[in-house]
Amino acid sequence: MLTKDFKDRSEAHALAELLAARELREYPLTRHCEIGPFVVEYLFAEQALVVELQPSDTRLKFLTEMGYDVLAVDPRELVRHPRRVLGRLRAALRG
Repeated sequence: MLTKDFKDRSEAHALAELLAARELREYPLTRHCEIGPFVVEYLFAEQALVVELQPSDTRLKFLTEMGYDVLAVDPRELVRHPRRVLGRLRAALRG
């Protein structure tokens, strides 16, 4: 049986693969960026867009108050419909 930690790593790996997609290469991406008290996994700084797997409400509120857009990715949607998530991501990056 898979542990929760293993599943989380699997989802994180799927998100990393999606963000490395050819369609997104034109957008500079920073990993593990510190914003206030948080370290965000993925940041498209030029677009002020943070991409996270299910951020907490506190984290989401802080980041939006700091002027960032946050694309919260549902792990189930990521695994079942990665092209849909990629479409949402491209739309968010274009503004």
